[in-house]
Amino acid sequence: MPEQLNDNAGNGGPEVRDSQPVFTRPMPGGGSVRVELLVSDRGDVTRERLRGRVVMDFHSKTSVVVEELEGDDADDVVPELLRIARDNAAIARRVMRQRASLRAD
Repeated sequence: MPEQLNDNAGNGGPEVRDSQPVFTRPMPGGGSVRVELLVSDRGDVTRERLRGRVVMDFHSKTSVVVEELEGDDADDVVPELLRIARDNAAIARRVMRQRASLRAD
């Protein structure tokens, strides 16, 4: 199954705060997809980065991260994430790749 949604808390990654959805749409057959922006290390502006991700929510109340990108500002991450979130085939390819990767491990 693809990576379950979490905010890297306790995983050795930077603490992520303040998720800001910037795009949401329903998926054919149910569920929805959204693009979120997150800021990590808000207390330390020298390390603060913007992370964006495409998240797919299923009927079963399960959410999976389809794609995640990081950059210095929204122009670094938002255009590509919006392109993916609007493209059902791009979402399906990423989910299938994640599932195949998990099976191979």
